[in-house]
Amino acid sequence: MKNHNIGTGRSHAKAILIGDHAVVYNQPAVAIPLLNLEVSATFQSLEKGQTLILAGQAIELSELGADLEGIRQLIVALLADRNLSENGFLLEIESIIPQERGFGASAALATAITRAFFDWQDLPLSDDQLAHYTSLAENISHGSPSGIDAATVSAEEPVWFQDKVCSTFETDLDATLVLADTGVRGQTVRAVNIVREQLKINYDASWSAIEHLGKLAYAVKEALAENDPVTLGQLFTSAHQDLQALQVSHPKLDKLVNAAIDAGALGAKLTGSGIGGAMLALASNDEEAVQIAEALQKAGAQETWIQPL
Repeated sequence: MKNHNIGTGRSHAKAILIGDHAVVYNQPAVAIPLLNLEVSATFQSLEKGQTLILAGQAIELSELGADLEGIRQLIVALLADRNLSENGFLLEIESIIPQERGFGASAALATAITRAFFDWQDLPLSDDQLAHYTSLAENISHGSPSGIDAATVSAEEPVWFQDKVCSTFETDLDATLVLADTGVRGQTVRAVNIVREQLKINYDASWSAIEHLGKLAYAVKEALAENDPVTLGQLFTSAHQDLQALQVSHPKLDKLVNAAIDAGALGAKLTGSGIGGAMLALASNDEEAVQIAEALQKAGAQETWIQPL
């Protein structure tokens, strides 16, 4: 087994267009890669020490905090599976993906690290191996994730997720997506537990919202395929109402959704787990996307991004 001095890997963020939370209950979902929001990882050999550089700060692998336990165990597994547990390395990570905003930052980081490790060791990396290691980290970070994050952060086309199987599809929609960060850290585990509790105390209404989100997913895929941005926007807004019914929205999310629609968006919704995090809005074109982004900033968005579809 040949060891390169340096190995690199990259990945990118994702956004769920439809199916947030409902995907956990076997409903279909659609997600898109956000290719402009990247993370890179670089492994290089050291004589001793196992050091990571995160956000410009050096930290030993053994001293990573609980919020990075999934990443620590991923690296431990990568090393152990190739009898390299005692080998020294420097792992440098650079990321512009916001953390805990529903953009798949942890899955993207795990994917970039895995790609970098295999490149460092000059080993081929299969799709199954990449999925295995990314899922290992995600299971620790998020409990029992659906798998849609792991699939989308390694894809370059929109992802259709159904019956725990991911497939990509092409779309040529004449519209532009605007994403905005509320500035409030998303709370995935709490949001998942809230939906579970809602199903206990208000089953009929909650299950109706989940099933409706599933039906909307089929309609979203069709609207994307048929270049129907008006219908797509309406579907987004309808989905946000379902997510409000499941109690996973947030006042800042609702404020930004309303601000986007008031500014001319075709529709808007939260994306990801909710309880903070991010939202998205659909604009007819790039010019309107800029206007919507400005309105979102005035309404309190911490940061905005414009993404062609």
